[in-house]
Amino acid sequence: MLSRRKFIIVLGGVSLAGLAGCSGEEEQQVTCQPLPIESGDECAVCGMYIAEYPGPKGQACLRDGRVLKFCSTSDMFVWLLQPDSVPQLRQAFVHDMGVTDWDNPSDESYIEADVAFYVTEQPLMGGMGPTLASFGSEADARAFIDEHEGRLLDYEEVDVAVINALARAHIQRTM
Repeated sequence: MLSRRKFIIVLGGVSLAGLAGCSGEEEQQVTCQPLPIESGDECAVCGMYIAEYPGPKGQACLRDGRVLKFCSTSDMFVWLLQPDSVPQLRQAFVHDMGVTDWDNPSDESYIEADVAFYVTEQPLMGGMGPTLASFGSEADARAFIDEHEGRLLDYEEVDVAVINALARAHIQRTM
């Protein structure tokens, strides 16, 4: 049960939100698309230079127009899975590894992250070691699994447990 003070704060917040909606100002329309990876770009999670590493990368287009770049799909999900990231996100993007080279992914091969298929528990390394291989089609993801092994996931199945398992795999490989 809400205390009287909390009820007034909640009610006041609802009223202010309603007034903001009536102000005539609509959410700023911002173009949301992935940007080319430049030589000096740093990962928004770990700070590593992105262009120096193999494997699929990620980008997050924010509601305020900024684009965050990530050295790997796993680092992108580290950011995406933070509760305060959700309201900021407009769209996330990953490389489609079914149409680009693992060692040098093309800037033209980005796809929307929420429609991609992901392969975890696979042997190829990304910027931060073990990573999620991302694909635009389930058939390409399954062909990758046939060649390299791994486990197929969709966007909603990538959670903290999956990312923690990648981190544990990285620690085991470096020991």
